[in-house]
Amino acid sequence: MQDDSEFYIGWQAEAPAGFARRVRQFLFALCLLVPAVAALIVLFQSGFAGSTFEYGKKTELSGRYSRHPFPFLTVENGTDASGKRITQKILLVAPGKFGFTTGPEMSVEDGSMVTVTGFLIYHDGKTALEVRSINKRNQVAAEAVLRSSDPGSGSVTLRGEITDPKCLLGVMKPGFGKPHRDCAARCIAGGIPPVLKVANAQGETEYYLIAGPGGEMLNDRLLEFVGDGVQLCGRIGQESDWLVLYTDPSTIQRIHRESLNPGNTCN
Repeated sequence: MQDDSEFYIGWQAEAPAGFARRVRQFLFALCLLVPAVAALIVLFQSGFAGSTFEYGKKTELSGRYSRHPFPFLTVENGTDASGKRITQKILLVAPGKFGFTTGPEMSVEDGSMVTVTGFLIYHDGKTALEVRSINKRNQVAAEAVLRSSDPGSGSVTLRGEITDPKCLLGVMKPGFGKPHRDCAARCIAGGIPPVLKVANAQGETEYYLIAGPGGEMLNDRLLEFVGDGVQLCGRIGQESDWLVLYTDPSTIQRIHRESLNPGNTCN
């Protein structure tokens, strides 16, 4: 039984037995609790994404420039087993929080062959390039301009998070979620194409650039939804290794992030 008459004064050489025992128990529990809490924090802390921004390392690429529905550089990556050309589309962005435009000082026509220098940004099989210079090539391509694939006739519903591809692919870590919301909003306001990040039925991540029904930019219409869970309805087109969701912005709905499930067919 505890002796309620124990009273400890700080300048005494020894504390009463009961008081000293409670202090030892508290310190022992604290020594166990602190490492356990630290281990749990480390265990459940999200790691850095495997995204890369090669800032300061200039890369020069040559290919075909297209600006609809978004500015792309199409480059060739050899041929497949049947001899068919393998192409890759690299999304072009400007330095800072701005979308890419060639500017009035240099008019680059859709389909022109160009050489572009800049810093590569890549993650999850998707690549962007922060452009530092772009120059027309003298030779004229013999083949016809590669047109965008037409979106399918069927409509789908997708649930995901709206963010910007530049930060998402590696310029910022993390490039998604609430911590990145203000930055993503500024990037999209500056003309960088918005992207919908979606988890598919297999738990893999898919990325859909978002455009209007006719390929028009929807940046201003999507700003208030950046960083939130949303549901969008539209048709899907493909730009080489990029998917594009052509959607009417009036279909957008804000949803709880826990409801982010794979899409299904719209009614």
